[in-house]
Amino acid sequence: MTQTLLVVAGEDSGDLHGAELLRELKARRPELRIIGVGGPRMTPFLDRKLADVKDLAVVGFIEVIKHLPRLNRLFKQILVAAEEEGISGALLIDYPGFNLRLAKALRKQQPAVQLFQYVCPQVWAWKKGRIPEIGRTLDTLYCLFDFEPELFLGLPVDARFVGHPLVELVKPECDRETFFRETGLDPRRPVVALLPGSRSGEIQRLLPPMAQLARRWEKERPEVQWVLPVAPTLAPAFIRSFCGGAAVQLVEGRTYAARAYAEAALVASGTATLETALLGTPFAIVYRLNALTYQLARRIVKVPHFGLANVVARRLVAPELLQDEVNAERLGVELARLLEPAAARRIRAELGEVRGHLGAPGAAGRVAEDLLRKL
Repeated sequence: MTQTLLVVAGEDSGDLHGAELLRELKARRPELRIIGVGGPRMTPFLDRKLADVKDLAVVGFIEVIKHLPRLNRLFKQILVAAEEEGISGALLIDYPGFNLRLAKALRKQQPAVQLFQYVCPQVWAWKKGRIPEIGRTLDTLYCLFDFEPELFLGLPVDARFVGHPLVELVKPECDRETFFRETGLDPRRPVVALLPGSRSGEIQRLLPPMAQLARRWEKERPEVQWVLPVAPTLAPAFIRSFCGGAAVQLVEGRTYAARAYAEAALVASGTATLETALLGTPFAIVYRLNALTYQLARRIVKVPHFGLANVVARRLVAPELLQDEVNAERLGVELARLLEPAAARRIRAELGEVRGHLGAPGAAGRVAEDLLRKL
């Protein structure tokens, strides 16, 4: 009898990881029927598409309230489809606010259905009180970080480390020679990569002090070249408006190459810090939030380090500059240290530890093997 698997991703990153996983599932079991919610990457692998990730991708408390009626309708539609199809299992990809609620509803509606979650919610940083609830609701939790399974010891869930998909995704888009030819940069002079984030608010808060440093170094260290890979979510003209006339080279479609061939980088906190660590480029983590948001975050977030690369390494492998520390003078001090040859060699070796904590390539294949065996 053909089995049916429900899959639900709620944002772009989930669509990316989900597509790799569905490809592996279909390669191993072509007759498996897959229904669910996905984006453009997952769609070719769905036998029945219930909705698109853009229907779920809502960020922010006010936005969630505004879209609650639509989200509730979609929630009910998914439950109806799950019962109609007689699903054998549900694979929930990240998006914990929606997906964990869905998991509980599926458990009540169809008690025999296997519940799989791909990407552990960041309960280690906040909401640790939800760990028992997650551990008793899910059958299997596939963790991207090696320290996450131990959080669920003693609970019925099978929490297992499968490795991080970024390990195989992060690599330069072109070789060094091509990058320097395309950008017009001088391969004999040092390059510093600026990554002020992929959201407009991050650009407004982080890019001006970075640009101020670049202008200051035009006289103090004129040999340094500055490059800023443009996130696909932002317009180059918008970014240029915050550069203040600094000689910063904007590049598109070369986000990994720009860091891989740089001597150092200043990187907004987030997944970009993991990517930069995997590329082996010495970097400093920078972030600035609204003052009230930062005070609230400090009370809620219970981890010793703010940057994801440092959380994974369990120690400070990249300096963290937060709030008022994000100024041209302090950025300059840290960047000068990163550019020292001896310090750079030591930092590159330490960044190798981050890669070690993210596992071997092939995360999607490992998840597919385990899921099909249990299904």
